[in-house]
Amino acid sequence: MMMYKRILLVITFLIPFMVHGIYAQQLQKTVPDISALKREVDPFIQLSLEQVKALVPTASGIYFIGCPNCNGGAQEMNVLSWKPEFGNKLKCNYCNMVFPNEQYPENHEKVIIAPSGAKQVYRYHQNAQGNQYFYEANSWFERWKWIQQNGERLAKIYSLTKDNAYGDRAAVIAGRFAQLFPDYAVRYDYPSAAKKFFPADQKWPYEGLVPYRGAKWNWWAYGDIPIQMANVYEFLKNGYDWKRMDTFIGTETDKRIVKDLLILGYEFTAANPELYTNMSPGMYRDMVRLGRIINKPEMVHDGVNRFIEFLKLGFFADGWWKEGTASYHDQTIGGLKSVASAAHGYSDPPEYVTNRFDNLDLTNKMPFYTKALQVSQEAILPNGRKIPINDTWATRNVNAKNTDNSVSHLWSSLGNAALGNGKGTEQIVVNLNWSGNYGHSHYDNASLILFAKGEELLSDIGYTHSKYRGWTLHTASHNTVVIDQKAQDAGSIKNPVTGHLKFYDDKNENVKVIDVDASPAYAVAGTYRRRLIMVHAAEGRDYVIDRFDVEGGNTHDWFLHGMCEQEGKMETSISIETKVKTLVPDWGGINIPKNQYDSDIEGKRIHAYSYLKNIKSGKTSKPWTATWRYEKSGLRTHNFLPAGSEIFTFSSPSVRLAGENDNKLDDFMRLGLMQRHTGGKSSFVTVHEPFNEKPWIESVKSDGDSYRVKYALNGLMFEDRISIKGNQVEVVSGSGWTYQSGNELSGNLLGIINEGNKWTLELDRLVPMVNYIRIDLPNGSTRYYQVAKSLGKTLELVDDPGFIIEKDGKLKFLTFPHDEYTGQLKFTVFIQKP
Repeated sequence: MMMYKRILLVITFLIPFMVHGIYAQQLQKTVPDISALKREVDPFIQLSLEQVKALVPTASGIYFIGCPNCNGGAQEMNVLSWKPEFGNKLKCNYCNMVFPNEQYPENHEKVIIAPSGAKQVYRYHQNAQGNQYFYEANSWFERWKWIQQNGERLAKIYSLTKDNAYGDRAAVIAGRFAQLFPDYAVRYDYPSAAKKFFPADQKWPYEGLVPYRGAKWNWWAYGDIPIQMANVYEFLKNGYDWKRMDTFIGTETDKRIVKDLLILGYEFTAANPELYTNMSPGMYRDMVRLGRIINKPEMVHDGVNRFIEFLKLGFFADGWWKEGTASYHDQTIGGLKSVASAAHGYSDPPEYVTNRFDNLDLTNKMPFYTKALQVSQEAILPNGRKIPINDTWATRNVNAKNTDNSVSHLWSSLGNAALGNGKGTEQIVVNLNWSGNYGHSHYDNASLILFAKGEELLSDIGYTHSKYRGWTLHTASHNTVVIDQKAQDAGSIKNPVTGHLKFYDDKNENVKVIDVDASPAYAVAGTYRRRLIMVHAAEGRDYVIDRFDVEGGNTHDWFLHGMCEQEGKMETSISIETKVKTLVPDWGGINIPKNQYDSDIEGKRIHAYSYLKNIKSGKTSKPWTATWRYEKSGLRTHNFLPAGSEIFTFSSPSVRLAGENDNKLDDFMRLGLMQRHTGGKSSFVTVHEPFNEKPWIESVKSDGDSYRVKYALNGLMFEDRISIKGNQVEVVSGSGWTYQSGNELSGNLLGIINEGNKWTLELDRLVPMVNYIRIDLPNGSTRYYQVAKSLGKTLELVDDPGFIIEKDGKLKFLTFPHDEYTGQLKFTVFIQKP
């Protein structure tokens, strides 16, 4: 509960001045330093009301703009800067050039005649390549943001002091926006794309645009409700004399603000079809807030009804937001919580009878929230950063707090697991992903992330808006296998690429195992299976046996990429010195991407292998090692490669350290290796050995499907024997302990009972106590669930599995992706010896 309250406080803090309706009544309890607020708005107090009125942009601005001189930054965001003293000019944050200028003048213009008859002129620079730079319109957009913020401050000061000097200026700003907003053109404002303009009175649809991409107020329609101006209106409702605006704006300015700005903004937003995306909750929040401010219960109901439907559609049974990225998961649950906060305590007016709300508490409709919040807190590395699964920012939480100890987490519905062990500086986490592709995903099934010795030794780059985004998405930039130099299949809800978890065990203190069939990732793959066995030999002595079996296609490229934070050095036990110009296949392209949308996953114009530099090759028929050395840590891999394989080392863009600056992407590289085997069937086996100052394993030897790892501890020599035969895993430690994955027991799943928040599976046979049960679905996919207790022919689960079994035997998921299965339902458990 305390964590719940802390999250609520953080969200409230991050939503500037989220006080309206009942919130305004609490203003006295939460009032900030008034003198500080006054200092911030003092420049406005020095201006006349006419001068303040003139600051409001007379046309809708343009947000995305790059620098035509240096092309710095990424995604045309935060490249050029604006300050009030700049007027209509801009300054580049990277090369410091001021625009427009003689070299880059405004050489084109687009004239728009607004519904009122007003003439709006959009001047812009267009270069020889056709790229557009709307300097003046970008200054309008920045001024639009700036004057809204200050209008809200002015109104807030008035609500606290009743000083008309502040109230008048806030009222002028909101009133002037209400005058101009009906004339604001709808525009398509998207990075690295030509701007498009639509009539100011045209609501959705817009030719050639998907919903929410045509916007009248913000840069996309999710933000088209003018909620900051609604806050201004709310602050002024308490005592301000609107007749003071008769001279400057006109009679009944308050009613005009409601009708021509707030309601109109809502109508333009609501005209878009509902998509239930990660941006939707913020829109629902604004609907609820606006409805409460202007006493429009239908708006509140609109936002709440969308909210309730959203909860049904977008989350996996294990609590993850469907896109499978920690960053968008956090954004989404934070947005949902802000809806609940905005609606808290709301009651419809007495005359509102149908489906009325009384003392609304949406947290009662969010039973999943605790689980979703828990996922957010669990999906972290020992350094406190989010695990960079799919489009997760790896650099956005650099001040994160280290964890004290690492434990394992299985998210079977999403398709991801993190094996964890150790305490303090000796924590180790091995993450394996086999998730589907439901937006913001990477082509990275069966991809490995390894954190040990305080560092992310085998990295996933994570999220970027830079022009190398295509590289970060491609299979080749991940620690997995590429078939025939092509990226994994894209997948969809109808044809998901989610892998099948065959075995998982995280309950043994010395051994943790995961076995995934990720063959849906490639249609050509008959086998695409990765097994990871994490062995804890002693404190600070952990290693991972990594076996990857592939069958299908012809060429199998097994990639391993080092740390993103440091380039380090790589040593190999064999000679790898033959220079290779390129590994791009004949059918692939070597063009350089222009922006993040120029990703070309198919590789015909920009093949992923074109990002590989300083390539060298070598061959060996014997086991060999590669060693990465960094400032405080290192990793040695002991490799057993298929006969006839070729080995490549290379450097590739690490992206993270470039800081979202396209011009610096080639300044930061990381070292990697690739083992290539042709012939259609391959088995790559590696032992990963993290270390601090120097490697500690004496030797690793193989004998068929068995491996021997020899090492010294406290002056004594030990040897572990690891066997991987069929579906069985066995580890016999030189320290005296033994691990076995257990014998398979399968049967039919008959039903599921849900009583009192307990979920019990009915089986067709007796099952002893086990840690997990695997549900084997008719299409070959699986789900894995932790068992709380065995009751003979029933197993009680630890958590809600997210499905029901109907009377006709159909298994139906109530959670994303809402799939249904008919036919015989099977289960599998693994019985381990006492």
